[in-house]
Amino acid sequence: MQGQGAAGAAREAVPRAAVSGIPCTSAAFAELSAEILQAGAALRFRARGASMAPLVRDGDVLLVRPVTPGAVRVGDVVLCTLGSGAPARVVVHRVVRRLAGPDGCQFMVQGDAVARPDGVIGEAQIYGRVTAIERDAARIDMDQPMMRMLGWLAALRSRWGLGRRGSPLRLTTRLGKM
Repeated sequence: MQGQGAAGAAREAVPRAAVSGIPCTSAAFAELSAEILQAGAALRFRARGASMAPLVRDGDVLLVRPVTPGAVRVGDVVLCTLGSGAPARVVVHRVVRRLAGPDGCQFMVQGDAVARPDGVIGEAQIYGRVTAIERDAARIDMDQPMMRMLGWLAALRSRWGLGRRGSPLRLTTRLGKM
């Protein structure tokens, strides 16, 4: 799920007003979102892509809040950068593994609709955590216990390669009905 499109910031309450279209490049969005979230503000933007389907759909509006690396859990959906080259590739993907090391935490991230993980990223590459998804007139609160549990199960499904190509596990069916 590419993090490109309109952006808006707020300190506390994030209004549910329409997100206006301010197109920008992935590199510009990476820089802007990093600055907004590092300043402690929330970020709303319209998601583009299908790598997190069916949970996050193309055109959904995502609310991302700053997060400390210690608070990131397996199953969380995060806004992060992939790779170390320029331009930065910003994505919204799920944390499927958390690894502790001498240099701090590292995270393996993967899109729900993607067969393989993106790889391991460092703490500095995570900008924030998706806390809400707005679709049509509905709002999905990612902090609700049911959503946290579904996120954890989706991470396990990705780690074990279940639910793909005819597997009997159909967690994606439950997420797709939201």
